[in-house]
Amino acid sequence: MTAPICCGKPTRLTTGAEVYPKRPDLRANPRYLCDECGAHVGCHPGTTKAVGTPAGPELRAARSKLHDQMFDPLWKTAAESGGYADTTSRQRKRIRQKARGRVYAFLAARMGLTTEECHIGHFDIEQCRAAWLALQGRTYAEIRAWAKSKEGIRT
Repeated sequence: MTAPICCGKPTRLTTGAEVYPKRPDLRANPRYLCDECGAHVGCHPGTTKAVGTPAGPELRAARSKLHDQMFDPLWKTAAESGGYADTTSRQRKRIRQKARGRVYAFLAARMGLTTEECHIGHFDIEQCRAAWLALQGRTYAEIRAWAKSKEGIRT
């Protein structure tokens, strides 16, 4: 696996024990750390594939706030707020999976990015602000209607 670049150099693979010494729950999790500036990024579960780009405290906080307060509530409540009829637990899980992709597609379109480029783990501070504005006041029902209006997007 290729290490993410930060400060012009590859980051170093380490663990949560080094980055979060007071968090025993993160101790074994692999992370990439920039020895130059201290920025770091976690890995997908069970892998050493970075979930995004290394980030310092301000950017990590911005990404986290965007996920927690704007992005995640939209797709996680899609089954309840998206105008679907009564659904089973299995259907709700499938709706949420599709909804996450729809919210990212909507965000990509609003930000002028491709869906491949649009991932909060890769955003810088300005992109976090732009994403916040793009999602502010939106409902999943609106995003679902937008998706229905696009050719090739199944709803």
